[in-house]
Amino acid sequence: MPGAFAQEKRDIFKTEIFLTPYSKLGDADIAEDYPRLNGQLLFMTGYTGYFGIKDSNGQIPRSHWNSVQPTVEAAFVWQFSRQFAVLSKVTFDSSVEATEDNAFSDLGFNLKNLFASYTNDNFALYGGKLDLGFGDGWHVIDGLYNGFTDDFQYNGSVGFGGRYTFNTENMGAHSFAGLVFKRDDTALSRRLSFDDGFISPTRGQQPAFSNDLNSFILSYDFRNVPGLKNISGGVDIGRLEAEPGYGKSADTISARLRYDTALTDKWNLSWFNEATFSSAFRGIPVSNGNGVTSVSLSYDRWQFNTTTAIRKLSGDDEKLAQYGLQSDWDWGVAGTATYVTPIGIILQTGLVHQRDQTLNINQGVFRIAYQTGF
Repeated sequence: MPGAFAQEKRDIFKTEIFLTPYSKLGDADIAEDYPRLNGQLLFMTGYTGYFGIKDSNGQIPRSHWNSVQPTVEAAFVWQFSRQFAVLSKVTFDSSVEATEDNAFSDLGFNLKNLFASYTNDNFALYGGKLDLGFGDGWHVIDGLYNGFTDDFQYNGSVGFGGRYTFNTENMGAHSFAGLVFKRDDTALSRRLSFDDGFISPTRGQQPAFSNDLNSFILSYDFRNVPGLKNISGGVDIGRLEAEPGYGKSADTISARLRYDTALTDKWNLSWFNEATFSSAFRGIPVSNGNGVTSVSLSYDRWQFNTTTAIRKLSGDDEKLAQYGLQSDWDWGVAGTATYVTPIGIILQTGLVHQRDQTLNINQGVFRIAYQTGF
């Protein structure tokens, strides 16, 4: 579809389903009859070994533990016409936060997405319960680790927006988008827990941001520019409005650049870079900047990825200490190997190390997953 370049093609190495207004699942490209229902299912079990844990604040008493937890994702697209669709995603997973050995615990269901989209050749309008955020790193980086970009993703938020794209041979493809959003404080945010029934996933926590439609993101993306055919990128600017009485609102700007090329008939290279600056840190009035770079090499059914990330909080030691923060650089590094079998089973393993303020954490991960569509 012209103008739909913001939607990445399906990646056989991904162990997560990400929906956009342009998403087409299963055999959607084959069938042209309407209305129709297409879907994608992902089944995964993962082992994570935490080791060498060091916490100078003493909040984590153990230096190591093991976790084995399942994940099932079910995404659906109800296509009522060529232009209009309703998209949804439900997950079954664990919400465990225990720093001790755990397996198949705290299981439950969440409705992650439920939104409508109207897409035409050059524009899209959409609204509902969406996954959104500043930058692309939190959902496009390969492997096990996406740096500190999770601080700028607001999955399951309620928002409304649109995108306009023009695409010419002389100028390439350029896309402009804008949306307003809020925290989901409706019944749709409830988690159906096997142990506790319907619960709020953020019970006992302060609101992450406002439940009024006063947060926004404006985006620009480019691709296929003459002379820069292998390069794509973009910029996001916007504001995350804090709930009154619960911290400081954050003005944020994020820029990204990606390089994709075929090295040989079977070897492919992808290099993603992103930098983000924000005027507040998790509601605390401390400006901060972070960056991430990720390189993926793929060969047939193999993919090898390495990702490195850094973050720096602004301010002198005395100011940061008021909020329990430190001025030292936060950083992380990870390596991942992924193999997809001929029948579609995904095998993924890797190591992650991250320093996040006073916490140093190491993880060894193994995942086995399978995706299918209809």
